[in-house]
Amino acid sequence: MNDDYRTMYARHRKAAGLTQEKAAELLGVAVRTLANWEAGIYTPPDDKVALMCDAYPAPTLALEHLRASSALAAGLIPEAAQLPLAQAVAQLLYCMRQFEQKHRADDLIWISSNGQVDEGEQTERWCEISEELRDIVKAATQLRFAQGAVATTWRD
Repeated sequence: MNDDYRTMYARHRKAAGLTQEKAAELLGVAVRTLANWEAGIYTPPDDKVALMCDAYPAPTLALEHLRASSALAAGLIPEAAQLPLAQAVAQLLYCMRQFEQKHRADDLIWISSNGQVDEGEQTERWCEISEELRDIVKAATQLRFAQGAVATTWRD
């Protein structure tokens, strides 16, 4: 597991104001097991992380866990912070507006009009479009988990 993620479980537990003893009880594990997860000695199984997400509550923990425990997921799932609702909305709208102002939808239609991205179309513009789409996905994810959003959980 990546060292950057070793303390994510402890960070979310502490933010919820839970002791290791109380958290272990809620998760149905031994305190030592939880301590090992928090120290990065072992990676908790997905079902226990799902319980953490609910018990702490920490919906973004599911994203952090997936990125840390799977190289595949790390390449596909953008890092997303739990932002205040207004900031998350502003970031998403900004990314979408930038995409629109650059006429990226038109570029996508043109590039994909023959049903594939040809070698000659894999240009700097295609790379820019891909990065801008990743930014939109990240902003949308942050909005989904924004502080103040109505009853958002990792399962929604």
